[in-house]
Amino acid sequence: MKNFAKLFYITIILTFLCFSIQTTLFIKSFNINSVFNNINLISSNKFKGRLPGSIENRQVAEYIKDTFKRNNLLPFEKDYFHNFGCFYPSKIGGNPYLKVIDSQGNLVKSYSYGKDFKEDMLNFRENTFLFSDKNVIVQNDFMNINYNNGNFLIYATEDYASNFRSSFVKEAPYNMYVITNKIVFSELKDFVKSGCKIICFIPYSIKETELNNVVGYIKGVNPSNAPIIISSHFDHLGEDLNGTIYSGALDNASGTSFMLELVEYIKSLGTPDRDIIFVSFNAEEFGCLGSRAFVDKYYSKIKNATLLNFDMIGGNESVPLCIMGSDKDTANTPLIKELSALCVYKNVNFNYMFENASDHYFFREKGINAITFCDNDTSKIHTPKDKIEFINKNSIKRCYNVASLKIINSAFRGNLFYIYYKEFLIVSSVLLLIFIKRQKRYKLRVLRFK
Repeated sequence: MKNFAKLFYITIILTFLCFSIQTTLFIKSFNINSVFNNINLISSNKFKGRLPGSIENRQVAEYIKDTFKRNNLLPFEKDYFHNFGCFYPSKIGGNPYLKVIDSQGNLVKSYSYGKDFKEDMLNFRENTFLFSDKNVIVQNDFMNINYNNGNFLIYATEDYASNFRSSFVKEAPYNMYVITNKIVFSELKDFVKSGCKIICFIPYSIKETELNNVVGYIKGVNPSNAPIIISSHFDHLGEDLNGTIYSGALDNASGTSFMLELVEYIKSLGTPDRDIIFVSFNAEEFGCLGSRAFVDKYYSKIKNATLLNFDMIGGNESVPLCIMGSDKDTANTPLIKELSALCVYKNVNFNYMFENASDHYFFREKGINAITFCDNDTSKIHTPKDKIEFINKNSIKRCYNVASLKIINSAFRGNLFYIYYKEFLIVSSVLLLIFIKRQKRYKLRVLRFK
């Protein structure tokens, strides 16, 4: 009976040990340094801020496509690129100016681009305006100008020096937006009162182009099961007319790099029980246009899916990991409730946000389960300071701890070996060593009695 118990004991230990070793050998650990290096690459000056419509934006799309292919993801609907039309702000010839002209047509003052004024990127339906006291409404910190039957806005901001850059919104109410510092704005008001005219030109125009989302997937055992969609957006805000690059390391080279590392990790787990679709969206900074086009085109295929979107992963560790739902969600929305429980289980500091502020928005509008994981650290985003040196690796790790658990639970039936394979390896190894030592002691005692 004792021999049978020993045999059973050693069989259990060796089984766990073999499974743990096999899992350890075949699973590619999620490499945070690899995420960091990819953030560094995608946010580098080489890609000049990845503005939709730019050559550099297309180059990043190709890089993501190549990563999908290298990891043997299948093309979604026979193509890695999902194309959609889009309008974007394009630089044109000429130098920007903001000038003051007196009633005789003489130049009174010319302001310096960048130092005194610059464009806000919201819109460029028109790129020139002229006004005097006859076609402007002046308020404390903005001027509403009517020129050629169109509205233009000049406004002052306290943090002008931060070089904050808005997202482009083709449907924005004003034809063009210009930012100044407080001193320049006060001078402009005085010039208008004295009867001078103000003329402004910003060399941008709106052009139409075709953009690409990048899509690949892992085929599941049962494709009829509702798929999981893992996504991020790779576009950002480009560069200004002085060549100042908006690198977008946190927003959102981080989410893109996080997703690319998830591709390698999940692919190493083997075949999931459902399809897992990876999407890198374009034109999020233009109003989530890529995700909108994706949902519109593929709704019938993804209507029962669950979307996990990653936008800004690696912010200041003091900022909680945010689970972002739409403005119609609450903490009791099933997916949000499930993920918050995983955060508690993993001892991850988190909070909620219910805003239509990332690529989960149009999924939720169609009733598809969707959230965005986000480190809501807004201290540097949309400014030239959003650089790799401010990325926090611990924040990347905490997001992985939660997201990977959700993915394994949903697509790999909560396989404990995938979740705890390192722990199983350690425990089974220790138990085996204890068993071997006890057997040695037992044999020594037997020899002594003989």
